[in-house]
Amino acid sequence: MLNNDISTRIQGTEYKQFGKRALMLQMKFKTMKNFFIVDESVQRKIDPKKRGEIRAFIIESLEAGEPFYFSPFVFSARGFIRSVGDEWELTPNGKMAIIDGQHRQSSIASAIIHLESRKEAVEEFGNLKEAEILTDYINQLNNFPISMQIYLDLDKKQERQLFSDLNSERRDAHIGQVMQYDKRDEYTELTRKVAGELEDVFEIETKLSRVTSNNSSITSLATMRKCLIALFEGILTVKKGQPYFRCDPKEVPQIAKEFFLAWQILFPRAMGNREKYVSGLTGIQVALAYCVNRLKLKNDCSYYEAIEQLKLLPCSWKHNDPLFDHLYQPQTKRIKRYSETKNIQKTAIKMLSKIEEAKK
Repeated sequence: MLNNDISTRIQGTEYKQFGKRALMLQMKFKTMKNFFIVDESVQRKIDPKKRGEIRAFIIESLEAGEPFYFSPFVFSARGFIRSVGDEWELTPNGKMAIIDGQHRQSSIASAIIHLESRKEAVEEFGNLKEAEILTDYINQLNNFPISMQIYLDLDKKQERQLFSDLNSERRDAHIGQVMQYDKRDEYTELTRKVAGELEDVFEIETKLSRVTSNNSSITSLATMRKCLIALFEGILTVKKGQPYFRCDPKEVPQIAKEFFLAWQILFPRAMGNREKYVSGLTGIQVALAYCVNRLKLKNDCSYYEAIEQLKLLPCSWKHNDPLFDHLYQPQTKRIKRYSETKNIQKTAIKMLSKIEEAKK
């Protein structure tokens, strides 16, 4: 048991990074959670949506029996740690400041609370076997080993700079790595499969989540995944749980491929020129996929038929096309906020309306 009046000894490896003294060690989650604070003057507040997404990922991994991995949590010692011979001592009544890992920490804690609530509910119904399974999940999380990178001599200004650097430099790389290597998500695997079959047709960005104006790729793996979720399920926000394709799962890869191949007919030859055309923008691509989903449901037709109907869409794909007047900014002569969920929905509805008009 921990006691705030008694020093705790730990072992770790000291090294220098960016000219700053740092300590690398590992603790069980149930131990680590007692030794830090969140200083909102250094970093942002918790995003409940992000916490919920990570919590869902953790619980789904436990239920699937799949391992999950987190990069090291980063802390500033704030005088809480001092060297004592070959060991390190956590001084009484002190706390480190967490610099990176706040959402992951909060998500693990939230997952434990969620599982404990489920355990209590099944116990009350006498389902002791399920309660034992949930107890095992809770124990796994409490004993989950957290790798900790602790900077020993940072002041508050340096803490803020470190937080800023960590959260601005790696975001796109992280989602890119997920899209390249994650084997637990069916949509991610489907995206990689389809992209592999289209590599001779389109240039696809495989590492970054966004494709900028200077990037010659027409789309990214991350955007393609969003398109497929909108196409098959009509979901424009975070997808949770197993896929629900509304068709024979064996047909899914070919349907997905047909959707992206339709771009060759729909979009202009220079479809990747984002200065001139909107066809290379994430929100427009997702809106097109969502439009197919709506066409299928509205007309009770197959995905293939719905994709074919896209060819009826009258559009120049230029920024000032009437189809995008709800997004167009005359001052910049470009569309804006095209990836906001409400605007993706509005764009898709306008596409659907134009197609229905063209049928008459």
